[in-house]
Amino acid sequence: MRSKLWFTLAVGLQIAVLLIMIGMKLFTLTYGTKVLLQTLPVDPWDMFRGDYVTLNYVITQVDLKKVTADKKEYKHNERVYVGLKKDGKYWVAKSVSGQPPDDGSLAIKGKVNYYDEMSKIISINYGIDSYYVPQHEGRKIENARVLADVEVSVDRWGNSALSKLFLEGKEVQFQ
Repeated sequence: MRSKLWFTLAVGLQIAVLLIMIGMKLFTLTYGTKVLLQTLPVDPWDMFRGDYVTLNYVITQVDLKKVTADKKEYKHNERVYVGLKKDGKYWVAKSVSGQPPDDGSLAIKGKVNYYDEMSKIISINYGIDSYYVPQHEGRKIENARVLADVEVSVDRWGNSALSKLFLEGKEVQFQ
């Protein structure tokens, strides 16, 4: 009887954790600020993972000589917040900080991949670098050989979630 109770609690806890994770992404998608990010070339297929689009953003490589930063150097896997500002139709990096902004401005949370002291370039992973597409759709995107734009929702805590993919200004619709 006691082992049955522990089993039920363990399964219930796992389900609760999954629902919380899904709820957090749903909150970000629903209530987050929509920003349009420019991407760099994509590679949409992998033999082991199926059809998806690998996205590399312009804001992935941030030149600390061109934006404000609260530190002189950053370490691998360090959490950072990249302040965003609208420049034309795209949002671009304006600052890098180890702390979320306290003035209510928009910032996206990421982790440092690496920091090059010589060039003062910081590479940041935002956790939004893959966009899974239906089977056989990835090759179509690859053959288009165009740059993609992505609409991302960013909530007030810096969490981000992909919401739309655009090719040549048109939203990609999968059927």
